[in-house]
Amino acid sequence: MPNAVGTPAVRKQVEALRPAAGHAAPHDSAGLLAVALLCAGAFVSARSQDHPNLCLALIVGAIALSGRAPRLRPADVAALAVAVWAVVTRMWTVDGDTTLDAAMTYASAALIFVAIRHLAVRVVTAYVVGGCYLLGCVLSAWGVVRAALGGNLPARSDALDLTVRFGVEGVNLNFTAYTLATGCLLASLLLTVRGQHWAVRALLALPLPVLACGVLLNGTKGALVALTLIPVHLLASRLSPRVALTTVSILVPTSLILVPLGLGNDFLRQFDINFGQRSTGDLSGRLLVWPEAIATWSDNVFLGIGAGSFPLVNSVGVGAHNLLLTVGNDLGLLGLLAYAAVFALALGEYARQSTLARQRAGLYLVTLFPIWLTGHWETALGAWLTLGLLTALPNTPVRVGRHRRTDPVRQDLPPASGTGRP
Repeated sequence: MPNAVGTPAVRKQVEALRPAAGHAAPHDSAGLLAVALLCAGAFVSARSQDHPNLCLALIVGAIALSGRAPRLRPADVAALAVAVWAVVTRMWTVDGDTTLDAAMTYASAALIFVAIRHLAVRVVTAYVVGGCYLLGCVLSAWGVVRAALGGNLPARSDALDLTVRFGVEGVNLNFTAYTLATGCLLASLLLTVRGQHWAVRALLALPLPVLACGVLLNGTKGALVALTLIPVHLLASRLSPRVALTTVSILVPTSLILVPLGLGNDFLRQFDINFGQRSTGDLSGRLLVWPEAIATWSDNVFLGIGAGSFPLVNSVGVGAHNLLLTVGNDLGLLGLLAYAAVFALALGEYARQSTLARQRAGLYLVTLFPIWLTGHWETALGAWLTLGLLTALPNTPVRVGRHRRTDPVRQDLPPASGTGRP
C-alpha cells in the first residue's frame, strides 16, 4: 500500500513549498521565530518610519535566530557595503549623531534585503512576509479613507483635486503614499506567481483597490504616477518582455541621472501646473533644492558630506527629494556606485532567468521610478523588502501536475519520499 506522503496530491503540495536548492529552510521553533520577527519588521515598516531602531533589531534578530549565516551573493555584498560605508561617513560629517541615525536606516534597508533572500526560501514564507507588509499597507490605506470620510471629502471639487489631501495622523503624507504604491507593486508581483490557489489570488487582489483609493485620497503626485505605470508596464511587457525591460533599464537610470541635473525641467513644471490643481510652479520646491544639492555634492564628489547631512547644510533645511542627489550627498560617488550595484546585480541576475522574471524586474523599476525621482525612498524598507522578495519568487508554477518539476532554481531537489505511483 503506498505511503500517504508519496501520493501525487501530497507530493505536489510538498514540492511547491520546498526551499530553493542550496538552502536549508528553517523548520524548528527558532526558525519559525526568525520568520515571525521578519514579518513583524515588515509590518512595522509599512506603518511608520518612526521606528528604525525597532525594525533594525527585528531584522538582526531574524537573521541571528535562523541558525545559519546568510549565503551572500554579489548583490548582498554590495548592500552590506552600502551600510558599512554609511557608518564610515561619520568621519567627515558635520553632525555625527544625525549621520549615525541615517546610517542605521541604510543598515536596516540592506539587512532586510539580505534577510529576505536568506529566509524567504519557501514560497509560503515569501507569501507570509509579503502579506504582513501588505497588511500594514491596508491598515494605513484604511486610515486615509477614514480621514476622508471624517467630513472633509466634499471639500474636493473632483477626484483629481489634490489641493485637499488625507493621511494617517502622525505619519508623513508622502511616506504614506509611497508605502501604498509599493504595496500595490508587491501585490502585483505576488499575483504573477503561477499555479496559485484561487483563494491566494483573491487575498492578494483584494488590497489593490483599497491601496489605490488611499493613494488617490492622499494626493501625492509621484505615487499616483507610479500606480498609473503598473498597468501600462504589465501590458507592454506582455507584448514584448525583452524590449520592455531593455527600454526601462535604459530610461529609468538615465532619467534619474539627467532630470535632477536640469534635463526636462520645463516638462516637470508643466506637469506640476496641469496635474492635480496643486501647483507651485517648481514641483513643490524640488526644482529649487536640486541645484543646491548638486552644488553641495560637488564640494565632496567621491566621499559625500555624510549620511543625512544635506538638510543641515542647505538654505531651506529639507532633503534633496531625489534618489541620485540624496545618496550622492550622503555617501558620495563611491557609495552611490555601491548602492546602484545592489539593484543592478540583483535585478540583472534575476532577469536572466526567464521571460516572467524580465517582466517582474521591469515592473519593479518602472513603478518606483517616479518615487525615486521626486521623493525620499532610498532607504525605505518596503522598497528593499520588495526587491528581496522579487528576487526570491519562483519563475515556474508553485504547483505542478503529473509531470516532474522543471523549475531551474529547484530542479536538482531530490524527489519526495514515498512509493506512490506518478
